[in-house]
This record gives sequence, structure tokens and C-alpha cells, in this order.
Amino acid sequence: MIIDSGADYSLLPKRYAAVLGIRLEECEEEKTVGIGGVEVVYQYKNLPIKVGSWEQKIPVGFLEREDIPALMGRLGCIEVIKLIFEDHKSILQAT
Repeated sequence: MIIDSGADYSLLPKRYAAVLGIRLEECEEEKTVGIGGVEVVYQYKNLPIKVGSWEQKIPVGFLEREDIPALMGRLGCIEVIKLIFEDHKSILQAT
């Protein structure tokens, strides 16, 4: 995933829902406005993620579009992780 400090929440292309075993019918559908215009987003509230030994359930949105990369947003994720770039290494630490 690309870390996006400007994104409120994490976003994935719609095809990831099937890979993760999530049915879009079980998600809350809403429209969002961003730099690319108006998009339909399927909100899923508790996606379990793991980064190293850190585990968390985060809200994630699945976009109708397939041409966007997976984005890691602030809510439940980068707001609670410290990212350090040091000596050509990236270090993630839970805060």
C-alpha cells in the first residue's frame, strides 16, 4: 500500500474485496469527493491488518475504480503508527 497522509481512510480498488472475502453488499455505500471527482465508495468498518507484529482492525473503502493504487490513510492506521526513514531503512512502530 502507498502511505497517503492526505487520505482520511484507507482505500482499495474494488477487486480486493473479493480477494479478502468481503461482499460489497455488506458494505455501506457512499459517495465521496476528492481530487479525481465524485466516486462511489463501499465502506467496510473492521478490516484486520498486520504490519510486522502490529495488528489492528481499520475502516477501509473499496472504490468502484480499478485504476488506483491501494492507499493507507490516517484513520486507525497512520495516525497510530510512527514511520521512520533512517539509513536507507523504513521502520514502522506502533505508538
